[in-house]
Amino acid sequence: MGVIDRLLLREILKTLVVVLLVLALVMLSSTLVRYLGKVASGLLSSEIIMVVVGLELLKALGLMVPPAFFFSVLWVLGRMYRDSEMIALAASGFGHARIFKSVLLTGIPLAFVVGLLVMELLPWSRGYVDELKALQANSADISGVRAGRFNEFSRGGLVIYTESLEKDGFKLQGLFVQDRQQGRLGLVTARDAYQTTDPKTGERYVILTKGRRYEGMPGQLDYSIGHFEEYAVRIPTFSSDEERALPESAKSMQVLLDSESPADWAEFQFRLSAPFAVIAFGVLAVPLARSPPRAGIYGRLSFAILLYFIFMNLQRVAQRWLATEAVPAWVGMWWLPLLMLMVAGFIIMLDSNWFWVQRRRWRARRP
Repeated sequence: MGVIDRLLLREILKTLVVVLLVLALVMLSSTLVRYLGKVASGLLSSEIIMVVVGLELLKALGLMVPPAFFFSVLWVLGRMYRDSEMIALAASGFGHARIFKSVLLTGIPLAFVVGLLVMELLPWSRGYVDELKALQANSADISGVRAGRFNEFSRGGLVIYTESLEKDGFKLQGLFVQDRQQGRLGLVTARDAYQTTDPKTGERYVILTKGRRYEGMPGQLDYSIGHFEEYAVRIPTFSSDEERALPESAKSMQVLLDSESPADWAEFQFRLSAPFAVIAFGVLAVPLARSPPRAGIYGRLSFAILLYFIFMNLQRVAQRWLATEAVPAWVGMWWLPLLMLMVAGFIIMLDSNWFWVQRRRWRARRP
Protein backbone atom coordinates (compact mmCIF):
# COMPACT_ATOMS: atom_id res chain seq x y z
CA MET A 1 0.00 0.00 0.00
CA GLY A 2 1.45 3.31 -1.12
CA VAL A 3 1.62 6.64 0.66
CA ILE A 4 -1.43 8.02 -1.18
CA ASP A 5 -3.40 4.86 -0.44
CA ARG A 6 -2.64 5.20 3.27
CA LEU A 7 -3.56 8.90 3.15
CA LEU A 8 -6.95 8.19 1.57
CA LEU A 9 -7.54 5.28 3.93
CA ARG A 10 -6.83 7.44 6.97
CA GLU A 11 -8.96 10.36 5.79
CA ILE A 12 -11.91 8.15 4.81
CA LEU A 13 -11.85 6.28 8.12
CA LYS A 14 -11.62 9.49 10.15
CA THR A 15 -14.58 10.96 8.27
CA LEU A 16 -16.45 7.66 8.56
CA VAL A 17 -16.17 7.73 12.35
CA VAL A 18 -17.47 11.33 12.46
CA VAL A 19 -20.42 10.56 10.15
CA LEU A 20 -21.28 7.42 12.15
CA LEU A 21 -21.23 9.43 15.37
CA VAL A 22 -23.57 12.04 13.88
CA LEU A 23 -25.97 9.38 12.57
CA ALA A 24 -25.84 7.56 15.91
CA LEU A 25 -26.64 10.76 17.82
CA VAL A 26 -29.57 11.53 15.52
CA MET A 27 -30.94 8.02 15.90
CA LEU A 28 -30.28 7.99 19.65
CA SER A 29 -32.25 11.20 20.17
CA SER A 30 -35.21 10.11 18.02
CA THR A 31 -35.32 6.63 19.62
CA LEU A 32 -35.05 8.10 23.10
CA VAL A 33 -37.91 10.51 22.46
CA ARG A 34 -40.06 7.66 21.13
CA TYR A 35 -39.45 5.41 24.13
CA LEU A 36 -39.78 8.26 26.62
CA GLY A 37 -43.30 8.68 25.27
CA LYS A 38 -43.96 5.01 26.03
CA VAL A 39 -42.56 5.44 29.54
CA ALA A 40 -44.78 8.49 30.10
CA SER A 41 -47.84 6.49 29.03
CA GLY A 42 -46.91 3.57 31.28
CA LEU A 43 -46.18 1.14 28.42
CA LEU A 44 -42.50 0.75 29.31
CA SER A 45 -40.60 0.75 32.58
CA SER A 46 -38.12 3.55 33.15
CA GLU A 47 -35.65 0.96 34.46
CA ILE A 48 -35.06 -0.66 31.05
CA ILE A 49 -35.40 2.32 28.72
CA MET A 50 -31.65 2.93 28.32
CA VAL A 51 -31.03 -0.78 27.70
CA VAL A 52 -33.71 -0.86 24.99
CA VAL A 53 -32.44 2.36 23.37
CA GLY A 54 -28.86 1.01 23.37
CA LEU A 55 -30.00 -2.24 21.76
CA GLU A 56 -31.96 -0.32 19.11
CA LEU A 57 -28.76 1.59 18.31
CA LEU A 58 -26.76 -1.66 18.03
CA LYS A 59 -29.46 -3.11 15.80
CA ALA A 60 -29.13 -0.22 13.35
CA LEU A 61 -25.32 -0.02 13.42
CA GLY A 62 -24.75 -2.39 10.50
CA LEU A 63 -27.35 -0.55 8.40
CA MET A 64 -25.78 2.86 9.15
CA VAL A 65 -22.31 1.94 7.86
CA PRO A 66 -23.14 1.84 4.09
CA PRO A 67 -24.51 5.42 3.92
CA ALA A 68 -21.79 6.64 6.31
CA PHE A 69 -19.06 5.14 4.09
CA PHE A 70 -20.72 6.55 0.96
CA PHE A 71 -20.80 10.11 2.28
CA SER A 72 -17.34 9.78 3.82
CA VAL A 73 -15.80 8.97 0.44
CA LEU A 74 -17.82 11.79 -1.14
CA TRP A 75 -16.60 14.24 1.49
CA VAL A 76 -12.93 13.31 1.30
CA LEU A 77 -12.69 13.15 -2.50
CA GLY A 78 -14.91 16.23 -2.93
CA ARG A 79 -12.59 18.23 -0.71
CA MET A 80 -9.56 17.01 -2.66
CA TYR A 81 -11.18 18.04 -5.95
CA ARG A 82 -12.08 21.45 -4.53
CA ASP A 83 -8.52 22.05 -3.31
CA SER A 84 -7.04 20.85 -6.67
CA GLU A 85 -5.27 17.97 -4.91
CA MET A 86 -6.77 15.47 -7.37
CA ILE A 87 -5.27 17.42 -10.28
CA ALA A 88 -1.85 17.19 -8.64
CA LEU A 89 -2.31 13.46 -8.07
CA ALA A 90 -3.41 12.93 -11.67
CA ALA A 91 -0.33 14.83 -12.91
CA SER A 92 1.87 12.49 -10.87
CA GLY A 93 0.26 9.39 -12.36
CA PHE A 94 -2.32 8.67 -9.66
CA GLY A 95 -5.38 8.25 -11.89
CA HIS A 96 -8.95 7.10 -11.37
CA ALA A 97 -7.98 3.43 -11.36
CA ARG A 98 -5.74 3.99 -8.32
CA ILE A 99 -8.51 5.96 -6.57
CA PHE A 100 -10.94 3.08 -7.09
CA LYS A 101 -8.32 0.70 -5.73
CA SER A 102 -7.77 2.85 -2.62
CA VAL A 103 -11.51 3.10 -1.96
CA LEU A 104 -11.96 -0.66 -2.38
CA LEU A 105 -9.03 -1.33 -0.02
CA THR A 106 -11.17 0.40 2.61
CA GLY A 107 -14.58 -0.78 1.43
CA ILE A 108 -14.00 -4.55 1.13
CA PRO A 109 -12.86 -5.12 4.77
CA LEU A 110 -15.65 -2.78 5.87
CA ALA A 111 -18.16 -4.88 3.90
CA PHE A 112 -17.10 -7.97 5.87
CA VAL A 113 -17.61 -6.07 9.12
CA VAL A 114 -21.08 -4.94 7.98
CA GLY A 115 -21.92 -8.52 7.01
CA LEU A 116 -21.02 -9.67 10.51
CA LEU A 117 -23.07 -6.87 12.09
CA VAL A 118 -26.24 -7.49 10.07
CA MET A 119 -26.02 -11.29 10.19
CA GLU A 120 -25.14 -11.71 13.88
CA LEU A 121 -25.50 -8.51 15.92
CA LEU A 122 -28.74 -7.29 14.32
CA PRO A 123 -30.84 -10.44 15.05
CA TRP A 124 -29.37 -10.79 18.55
CA SER A 125 -30.19 -7.20 19.53
CA ARG A 126 -33.65 -7.37 17.92
CA GLY A 127 -34.41 -10.62 19.75
CA TYR A 128 -33.24 -9.16 23.06
CA VAL A 129 -35.39 -6.05 22.56
CA ASP A 130 -38.44 -8.24 21.82
CA GLU A 131 -37.71 -10.30 24.94
CA LEU A 132 -37.54 -7.19 27.12
CA LYS A 133 -40.78 -5.86 25.62
CA ALA A 134 -42.47 -9.24 26.17
CA LEU A 135 -41.23 -9.22 29.76
CA GLN A 136 -42.69 -5.75 30.21
CA ALA A 137 -45.99 -6.79 28.59
CA ASN A 138 -46.30 -9.87 30.80
CA SER A 139 -45.47 -8.22 34.11
CA ALA A 140 -46.60 -5.20 36.02
CA ASP A 141 -44.85 -2.64 38.14
CA ILE A 142 -46.88 0.04 39.87
CA SER A 143 -43.95 2.43 39.54
CA GLY A 144 -44.98 2.67 35.86
CA VAL A 145 -48.65 3.41 36.62
CA ARG A 146 -49.87 6.85 35.55
CA ALA A 147 -52.65 8.66 37.38
CA GLY A 148 -55.91 9.51 35.65
CA ARG A 149 -55.73 6.77 32.99
CA PHE A 150 -56.27 3.04 32.63
CA ASN A 151 -52.92 1.22 32.81
CA GLU A 152 -52.98 -2.18 31.13
CA PHE A 153 -50.62 -5.03 32.06
CA SER A 154 -50.25 -8.70 31.20
CA ARG A 155 -52.08 -8.23 27.88
CA GLY A 156 -55.25 -7.04 29.56
CA GLY A 157 -55.12 -9.52 32.44
CA LEU A 158 -54.57 -6.70 34.89
CA VAL A 159 -55.92 -3.14 34.50
CA ILE A 160 -55.20 -0.48 37.12
CA TYR A 161 -56.70 2.98 37.43
CA THR A 162 -55.60 5.41 40.15
CA GLU A 163 -56.75 8.89 41.00
CA SER A 164 -53.39 10.10 42.32
CA LEU A 165 -49.85 9.04 43.20
CA GLU A 166 -47.62 9.71 46.15
CA LYS A 167 -44.57 11.83 45.37
CA ASP A 168 -42.27 8.81 45.31
CA GLY A 169 -44.56 7.08 42.79
CA PHE A 170 -44.67 3.84 44.77
CA LYS A 171 -48.01 4.35 46.53
CA LEU A 172 -51.33 4.77 44.73
CA GLN A 173 -54.51 6.39 46.02
CA GLY A 174 -58.10 5.91 44.87
CA LEU A 175 -57.73 2.52 43.14
CA PHE A 176 -59.82 0.65 40.61
CA VAL A 177 -58.40 -2.75 39.58
CA GLN A 178 -59.70 -5.32 37.11
CA ASP A 179 -58.01 -8.73 37.12
CA ARG A 180 -58.64 -12.29 35.98
CA GLN A 181 -57.97 -15.22 38.26
CA GLN A 182 -58.65 -18.75 36.99
CA GLY A 183 -60.83 -17.36 34.23
CA ARG A 184 -63.05 -15.31 36.55
CA LEU A 185 -63.28 -11.56 36.20
CA GLY A 186 -62.84 -9.54 39.37
CA LEU A 187 -63.24 -5.83 40.07
CA VAL A 188 -61.60 -4.23 43.09
CA THR A 189 -61.87 -0.73 44.50
CA ALA A 190 -59.52 0.40 47.26
CA ARG A 191 -58.41 3.49 49.11
CA ASP A 192 -54.70 3.05 48.37
CA ALA A 193 -52.13 0.42 47.31
CA TYR A 194 -48.43 -0.35 47.42
CA GLN A 195 -46.14 -3.01 46.00
CA THR A 196 -44.24 -5.67 47.95
CA THR A 197 -42.23 -8.84 47.30
CA ASP A 198 -42.60 -12.17 49.09
CA PRO A 199 -39.12 -12.90 50.58
CA LYS A 200 -39.67 -16.69 50.35
CA THR A 201 -40.99 -17.12 46.81
CA GLY A 202 -39.74 -13.87 45.26
CA GLU A 203 -43.20 -13.20 43.76
CA ARG A 204 -44.44 -9.62 43.65
CA TYR A 205 -47.81 -8.44 44.92
CA VAL A 206 -49.85 -5.26 44.82
CA ILE A 207 -51.36 -4.81 48.31
CA LEU A 208 -54.69 -2.93 48.27
CA THR A 209 -56.10 -1.56 51.52
CA LYS A 210 -59.61 -0.73 52.72
CA GLY A 211 -61.77 -1.62 49.75
CA ARG A 212 -64.26 -3.98 48.10
CA ARG A 213 -64.00 -6.84 45.62
CA TYR A 214 -66.74 -7.74 43.13
CA GLU A 215 -66.41 -11.16 41.51
CA GLY A 216 -68.57 -12.92 38.91
CA MET A 217 -71.29 -11.71 36.54
CA PRO A 218 -74.10 -9.53 37.95
CA GLY A 219 -77.40 -11.42 38.07
CA GLN A 220 -75.83 -14.86 38.45
CA LEU A 221 -75.90 -16.93 41.62
CA ASP A 222 -72.14 -17.01 42.06
CA TYR A 223 -71.81 -13.20 42.04
CA SER A 224 -70.16 -12.02 45.26
CA ILE A 225 -69.14 -8.80 46.98
CA GLY A 226 -66.43 -8.80 49.62
CA HIS A 227 -65.00 -6.19 51.98
CA PHE A 228 -61.35 -6.23 53.02
CA GLU A 229 -58.78 -4.34 55.03
CA GLU A 230 -55.93 -5.71 52.89
CA TYR A 231 -56.12 -7.58 49.62
CA ALA A 232 -53.11 -8.92 47.64
CA VAL A 233 -53.07 -9.16 43.85
CA ARG A 234 -50.19 -11.25 42.50
CA ILE A 235 -48.29 -9.63 39.67
CA PRO A 236 -48.01 -12.10 36.78
CA THR A 237 -44.45 -13.01 35.81
CA PHE A 238 -43.00 -13.73 32.44
CA SER A 239 -42.13 -17.33 31.56
CA SER A 240 -39.01 -17.62 29.40
CA ASP A 241 -40.23 -21.01 28.19
CA GLU A 242 -43.36 -19.52 26.65
CA GLU A 243 -43.55 -19.96 22.90
CA ARG A 244 -43.19 -16.63 21.14
CA ALA A 245 -43.11 -16.11 17.42
CA LEU A 246 -39.90 -14.30 16.52
CA PRO A 247 -40.07 -11.63 13.81
CA GLU A 248 -37.91 -12.29 10.75
CA SER A 249 -35.43 -9.58 11.76
CA ALA A 250 -34.72 -11.41 15.05
CA LYS A 251 -33.94 -14.78 13.43
CA SER A 252 -30.35 -15.95 13.06
CA MET A 253 -28.73 -16.43 9.67
CA GLN A 254 -28.85 -20.23 9.99
CA VAL A 255 -32.56 -20.18 10.78
CA LEU A 256 -33.23 -17.98 7.74
CA LEU A 257 -31.21 -20.26 5.48
CA ASP A 258 -32.98 -23.41 6.72
CA SER A 259 -36.44 -21.84 6.40
CA GLU A 260 -38.67 -22.24 3.36
CA SER A 261 -40.74 -19.17 4.19
CA PRO A 262 -40.61 -16.39 1.55
CA ALA A 263 -40.56 -13.79 4.34
CA ASP A 264 -37.44 -15.40 5.85
CA TRP A 265 -35.74 -15.53 2.45
CA ALA A 266 -36.60 -11.86 1.89
CA GLU A 267 -35.06 -10.96 5.27
CA PHE A 268 -31.88 -12.88 4.42
CA GLN A 269 -31.63 -11.09 1.07
CA PHE A 270 -32.17 -7.74 2.78
CA ARG A 271 -29.29 -8.38 5.18
CA LEU A 272 -27.09 -9.65 2.37
CA SER A 273 -27.63 -6.45 0.39
CA ALA A 274 -26.02 -4.34 3.15
CA PRO A 275 -22.36 -5.47 2.71
CA PHE A 276 -22.69 -5.35 -1.08
CA ALA A 277 -24.08 -1.81 -0.75
CA VAL A 278 -20.83 -0.75 0.96
CA ILE A 279 -18.79 -1.75 -2.10
CA ALA A 280 -21.32 -0.45 -4.64
CA PHE A 281 -21.65 2.96 -3.00
CA GLY A 282 -17.91 3.21 -2.44
CA VAL A 283 -17.44 2.83 -6.20
CA LEU A 284 -20.34 5.21 -6.94
CA ALA A 285 -18.88 7.89 -4.67
CA VAL A 286 -15.70 8.21 -6.77
CA PRO A 287 -17.33 9.65 -9.94
CA LEU A 288 -19.94 11.55 -7.92
CA ALA A 289 -17.19 13.40 -6.01
CA ARG A 290 -15.59 14.71 -9.19
CA SER A 291 -16.06 18.44 -9.76
CA PRO A 292 -14.13 21.31 -11.37
CA PRO A 293 -11.72 23.13 -9.00
CA ARG A 294 -13.76 26.34 -8.75
CA ALA A 295 -17.19 24.72 -8.85
CA GLY A 296 -19.60 24.83 -5.93
CA ILE A 297 -18.52 22.74 -2.98
CA TYR A 298 -19.78 19.18 -3.27
CA GLY A 299 -22.08 20.11 -6.16
CA ARG A 300 -23.33 16.53 -6.60
CA LEU A 301 -24.09 15.95 -2.93
CA SER A 302 -27.83 16.49 -3.36
CA PHE A 303 -27.85 14.00 -6.23
CA ALA A 304 -25.96 11.51 -4.02
CA ILE A 305 -28.55 11.90 -1.23
CA LEU A 306 -31.35 11.34 -3.75
CA LEU A 307 -29.63 8.21 -5.06
CA TYR A 308 -29.29 6.74 -1.59
CA PHE A 309 -32.93 7.41 -0.71
CA ILE A 310 -33.95 5.71 -3.97
CA PHE A 311 -31.76 2.74 -3.04
CA MET A 312 -33.32 2.46 0.45
CA ASN A 313 -36.86 2.60 -0.95
CA LEU A 314 -36.01 -0.01 -3.59
CA GLN A 315 -34.60 -2.22 -0.82
CA ARG A 316 -37.91 -2.23 1.02
CA VAL A 317 -39.91 -2.67 -2.18
CA ALA A 318 -37.74 -5.61 -3.29
CA GLN A 319 -38.01 -7.18 0.18
CA ARG A 320 -41.80 -6.88 0.04
CA TRP A 321 -41.87 -8.40 -3.45
CA LEU A 322 -39.86 -11.39 -2.25
CA ALA A 323 -41.92 -11.83 0.94
CA THR A 324 -45.21 -11.80 -1.01
CA GLU A 325 -43.75 -13.94 -3.84
CA ALA A 326 -44.54 -11.19 -6.35
CA VAL A 327 -41.18 -12.03 -7.99
CA PRO A 328 -39.35 -15.38 -8.14
CA ALA A 329 -36.93 -16.16 -5.30
CA TRP A 330 -33.93 -16.33 -7.66
CA VAL A 331 -34.36 -12.62 -8.45
CA GLY A 332 -33.29 -11.80 -4.90
CA MET A 333 -31.90 -8.34 -4.18
CA TRP A 334 -28.48 -8.67 -5.83
CA TRP A 335 -29.64 -6.38 -8.62
CA LEU A 336 -29.77 -3.34 -6.31
CA PRO A 337 -25.98 -3.00 -5.80
CA LEU A 338 -25.55 -3.86 -9.48
CA LEU A 339 -27.93 -1.00 -10.38
CA MET A 340 -25.79 1.43 -8.35
CA LEU A 341 -22.66 0.17 -10.14
CA MET A 342 -24.41 0.79 -13.48
CA VAL A 343 -25.22 4.35 -12.36
CA ALA A 344 -21.53 4.79 -11.46
CA GLY A 345 -20.53 3.55 -14.93
CA PHE A 346 -23.01 5.95 -16.54
CA ILE A 347 -21.60 8.92 -14.60
CA ILE A 348 -18.03 7.93 -15.52
CA MET A 349 -19.08 7.79 -19.17
CA LEU A 350 -20.70 11.25 -18.98
CA ASP A 351 -17.52 12.69 -17.40
CA SER A 352 -15.20 11.16 -20.00
CA ASN A 353 -13.80 13.08 -22.97
CA TRP A 354 -14.56 10.09 -25.19
CA PHE A 355 -18.31 10.49 -24.64
CA TRP A 356 -18.33 14.18 -25.59
CA VAL A 357 -16.06 13.59 -28.60
CA GLN A 358 -18.38 10.87 -29.84
CA ARG A 359 -21.39 13.11 -29.21
CA ARG A 360 -19.89 15.94 -31.22
CA ARG A 361 -19.06 13.56 -34.05
CA TRP A 362 -22.57 12.16 -34.05
CA ARG A 363 -24.09 15.65 -34.14
CA ALA A 364 -21.71 16.64 -36.94
CA ARG A 365 -22.88 13.66 -39.04
CA ARG A 366 -26.53 14.58 -38.66
CA PRO A 367 -28.00 16.21 -41.81
